[in-house]
Amino acid sequence: MKFVAVRVLALVFVTLECSGDIKTRHTNIKCETLDKSVLEFPVCRLKVLGRGIIGASAHLKFRKLPLRSILINLSSWKRVSGYQPFLFNVTVDFCRYIKHPNPLNFFHYFYLGIRTFINLNHTCPYNHDIILKDFVLNDKMFAKVPFPKDSYMFSIKFATNGVWTGIINSYLDINVDGDYDFAEWTTLYNSIML
Repeated sequence: MKFVAVRVLALVFVTLECSGDIKTRHTNIKCETLDKSVLEFPVCRLKVLGRGIIGASAHLKFRKLPLRSILINLSSWKRVSGYQPFLFNVTVDFCRYIKHPNPLNFFHYFYLGIRTFINLNHTCPYNHDIILKDFVLNDKMFAKVPFPKDSYMFSIKFATNGVWTGIINSYLDINVDGDYDFAEWTTLYNSIML
């Protein structure tokens, strides 16, 4: 029993050490309207805010207000000969989530990361446009889920009042300048566990 506790502590220290080296960077953002009678994107761009700091901005202009129900599908994709599904694909009833946040859902970590940059901070209905302004990736956002060094795409698909209306694809690199190597972490993990 004592040996198991030592292994667990060693694994926690290795994970903390590796997650401290994470470096992230936005590389692109693309917005697509699926129903032009409901939604348009006047703004969808990346902007350099400072040396090495890139902010993502998107403005979702809805033509049919109020929004009484919002579904959000969040999925991650890893670049491997094109983008392939990776790790998670969750759909959340956003109006319900705002009333009853669930910290066990992966969407909760996503929302905590963007909530200070977006005006979705109250319960439904929404009588205004949705604006994401100068969202900067924080290296600590990926500390809970250790992503391997690579390029990723986060796809955010919106349904309003029962109709899928738009998609935002955010592209990012993880460990651009960091020296963290997933193969090295795996070797270290295996040596501790054996």
